[in-house]
Amino acid sequence: MAVLTALMVMGTGCDKKSVEWSWMDVSGSTCDEGTPTGIGVNLGDSNNLFIFFNGGGACWDSVTCLQLNASTHGPFTRTQFEALAARSSADSIFDRQLANNPYKDWTMFFIPYCTGDLHVGNADAVYTLGSTSKTFHHKGRANTEAFIAHIATSFPNPEQVVVAGASAGGFGATLNYDLIRSTFPHAKVFLLDDSGPLLKNNAISPTLREAWARAWNYVPVLDAIDPVLKNDFSALYPVLARKYPNDRMALLSSEQDQTIRTYLGLSATDFQSALRDLDATVLEPLPNTRSFITTGQDHTMLFDVVSQRSRGVLLLEWLNQMQGASDADWSSVRP
Repeated sequence: MAVLTALMVMGTGCDKKSVEWSWMDVSGSTCDEGTPTGIGVNLGDSNNLFIFFNGGGACWDSVTCLQLNASTHGPFTRTQFEALAARSSADSIFDRQLANNPYKDWTMFFIPYCTGDLHVGNADAVYTLGSTSKTFHHKGRANTEAFIAHIATSFPNPEQVVVAGASAGGFGATLNYDLIRSTFPHAKVFLLDDSGPLLKNNAISPTLREAWARAWNYVPVLDAIDPVLKNDFSALYPVLARKYPNDRMALLSSEQDQTIRTYLGLSATDFQSALRDLDATVLEPLPNTRSFITTGQDHTMLFDVVSQRSRGVLLLEWLNQMQGASDADWSSVRP
């Protein structure tokens, strides 16, 4: 689950809308090693919010957290954010100069990822490898609650909100959607999950789900939405669709996403079968949920929206349809 490696070029401010990102420390937030963190913001000139969850792996035991370093660790402060924001990301979803970018005038919030828990944990865990023991603060959910409260204080009544994320952030966007949706009850809200598929039943093995639950303590989050989610993450899609029938939700994925299938311990063919099953039996029957699936095994799409295509359909055009077309004109795209 690749960490976001590029954002917009830092530039000079201009009244409200700007190509310049700024950083805000948020009280009560923490990275895995205990240092405080915050959020990035880039102001737009509309009353719409684009809230993006960053990716960066996941870890849940001494091997994944200490030996393999399978997640992005803290610190993540102004220093790390400014280094990230200084890199160019032309043609990404953050590119305000991209003519057909449906979000180019929106205020953008960047939620960092330094907790290793798909943005859904609320636990402290001690991992030991040999003679080394470290405490990991898996506080992704607690951080999200603090971040969203901070955003809502500044923007209490947005017209539209997109809840987006890539890789681990795609999982985080979906798993935290109910929290954000309930924070902005009067807004028109969209879910844009890039490469974070909640596969059906045991496609995400019970052993792995149990390990995540022990390490991250995410069960209370799922139980508060619907207890059925503990045994089948994919049930979250119909639960959200029933609860928010006017919202539009989208999943982006390649057929054999190498990064996600590796984390889930699946072969290329097994991942592809599980993704097709999720798409056909869970997503497709939902009236306002669509998928954009490409061939191959690439990972994430929102950082290059002008070159991503499936069956000749450009992702950027598809995102514009998601924002403005009728239900009949916005359809799933598959190889």
